[in-house]
Amino acid sequence: MKLNKDDWDRGDKRYLREIAELSFDNVRWSRKRILETRDFLSPWNHNIELPHKIFTAFCDDYYPSHKEMMRIINHQLQGDFKGKRILDIGCLEGYFSAECALQGATVVGVEGKLINIKKCEFIKSVLGIKNVKFVRDDAMKITKSKYGSFDVVLALGILYHLDNPLRFLSNLSKLCDGFILIDTHVALRDQTTLGESWKPHLSELREFRFGNRTYLGRSYREFPSDATQLSKDLSTTASLKNDQSAWLTEDSLITLLRDVGFEQISKIVFPEREDVWWSDIGADGRVLLLAVKKRAPFKSRIHRKGSRRKRR
Repeated sequence: MKLNKDDWDRGDKRYLREIAELSFDNVRWSRKRILETRDFLSPWNHNIELPHKIFTAFCDDYYPSHKEMMRIINHQLQGDFKGKRILDIGCLEGYFSAECALQGATVVGVEGKLINIKKCEFIKSVLGIKNVKFVRDDAMKITKSKYGSFDVVLALGILYHLDNPLRFLSNLSKLCDGFILIDTHVALRDQTTLGESWKPHLSELREFRFGNRTYLGRSYREFPSDATQLSKDLSTTASLKNDQSAWLTEDSLITLLRDVGFEQISKIVFPEREDVWWSDIGADGRVLLLAVKKRAPFKSRIHRKGSRRKRR
């Protein structure tokens, strides 16, 4: 029997209802139960080691890019996560949130997709993590008044799914007391494919005007204009609602970060031979940026304020 669209929609809605009804409170996790729940929630994008030598993504190693980002966070914190508040925006399936919490930080992971938030709750329950809280919310609605202040903000793989990066980063600037780590695609001058085969639906280079500021980039089509919210809810690695997102050029993104109040922006680079997402920007169009909110004050011992040297 051939299924029509209505049949598929009913099946998808039933699947989402079953996901929504999942509860992991006070569960005693056996190997069998972990495997059944992991498989029900599959496929996975984060590879997380669970008890009984079970991995979420069916391979027994961490992804190199994920490992590299954790090393950067660890280095910035000088290996001391205790007492730090970390905000993980678009936390997907919870790897970074869980890792930071297990290192000793107090973590808030924010994720908009129902399927993803249930994966996060599953990870939290199976690993028995107490100092992480997962919240289902829209990244564009994250504010200091709602969530408080944080020492570290993670915006990993989220910025290129948003249609107003200025408002998003302006909100983060207000709640970030330390640094923000950003992993994102950027618009290139000559851009047709990314990686080996992905051809993202990108516009010509254009100007984006946010408030009274203008930045250069490309529009990226997340969904067809007639996409239903159901199809968006099932697309776990796409935008939450918007049909198009804004990909800024690298220079415009750095300018924007300065405009919203980050005093120092560093680009973390890698040789092309290394197997990470940022080793070849020309091929992958992806950058890893570290933005520091406040630099330590500097007082020159040569150029003293108000002093003038007499010419001889």
